[in-house]
Amino acid sequence: MTDKKKEKRQFWFILTLVFLGFLGISIPYLIFPALFLNPAYSILSPSWNASSRALFLGITLAAYPLGQFIGSPILGSLSDDYGRKKLLSGSLFVAAICNLFSAMAISWQNLGLLIASRFVAGLMEGNIAIARAMAVDLTTLSKQETFGKINAAASIAFLVGPLLGGIMTEKSLFENLTVSTPFYFTCILFFCLALFSTRMVETGVINPQTQKKNVWQRVNLFKRLSFLFSNKHLRFLMIVSTCFTLAVDIFYEFAPVYLTVKWTLGPAQLVLYNAVLCLGLAIGNGWLPVFISSRISSRLAISISMGGLALFLLGIILTNSSILIMLLFLFVGFAVGIAVTLITVKISNAVSENIQGEVMGVQLSLRVLGDAFICLFGGILLILSSKIILFIAAILSLFATLYYYTSCDLKKTKR
Repeated sequence: MTDKKKEKRQFWFILTLVFLGFLGISIPYLIFPALFLNPAYSILSPSWNASSRALFLGITLAAYPLGQFIGSPILGSLSDDYGRKKLLSGSLFVAAICNLFSAMAISWQNLGLLIASRFVAGLMEGNIAIARAMAVDLTTLSKQETFGKINAAASIAFLVGPLLGGIMTEKSLFENLTVSTPFYFTCILFFCLALFSTRMVETGVINPQTQKKNVWQRVNLFKRLSFLFSNKHLRFLMIVSTCFTLAVDIFYEFAPVYLTVKWTLGPAQLVLYNAVLCLGLAIGNGWLPVFISSRISSRLAISISMGGLALFLLGIILTNSSILIMLLFLFVGFAVGIAVTLITVKISNAVSENIQGEVMGVQLSLRVLGDAFICLFGGILLILSSKIILFIAAILSLFATLYYYTSCDLKKTKR
């Protein structure tokens, strides 16, 4: 078997893992707004007022990305040193246990256990960073293609997952279904994925030069960030990426909340909006980056996509038409898919091959740190108005657009 055929086969294994992994993550995605804001599904007693419900929704949503912030660069760095397979299978196994505890927490109406289990699950969620680093190891395939398809697989999973999650909570289909059911299913799925990864994923190249890092060197994120950000071009791209993906994640986290507040929707009703968004993401990630980058400069493509997101978010705020909002969700998917894929390619190209896992982890870590804070503050802002949260996302996307377009002539350096 030629190297290219072997790497293509390995890439299909990676895509399968990414798809099924994100399927598990996305299955309970639309359940959390209902757990706190919809009385028919609430984990909280009726005595809780609206302000407290909104605040603890923000805290619960923030727990997962806060765990990702801490865990992603560490898992990415470890995968550079000891191989992708061990870290991937181990993180999936622990994530399975965490989803089991999340299911039990909902069944027992134990808010503290739910928050703790989501935090630890986030610690183990370095899968996308490891998958991107694995794709970089496949030298016969272009990064636009591999990163785009990885993001597309995740987007399609986010299309299918919430649909399954919504079905799993519908008592009209089967009376024993509860809001805990999707977490039990995810637990089983992640156990199977952990076993699958040990058999089908190759270990990859192990970097012998960095195995001497001690525990403190790995957890000292400030020092690692200082080292990486001495690369000026990487620092610039990370700022752009973080600002833009923060806007994106505000939309991901609070668009369902916005619609829940606006029209009192349940998980099953939110599935349609999420399906339209994920269709746009799948096209925007899987096909448009390669198509567009062959016709216009990546600078222009990224700028148009990020600026477009700002306009689409403002449109969602200003309209009351459900059909128009669905159309805007589709356009949001196009814009996010193009920008995220092309920016990630630029970040990967800005550093040497032997730290790809760490850099992909740092990119994800910075993204989810902002996500954790916005979940906390978003829960507070939700008390005032759900529109304010989406407006902030539009401002962040506009800032990222202007900063990137006016500053992207920085001299490229490699570390």
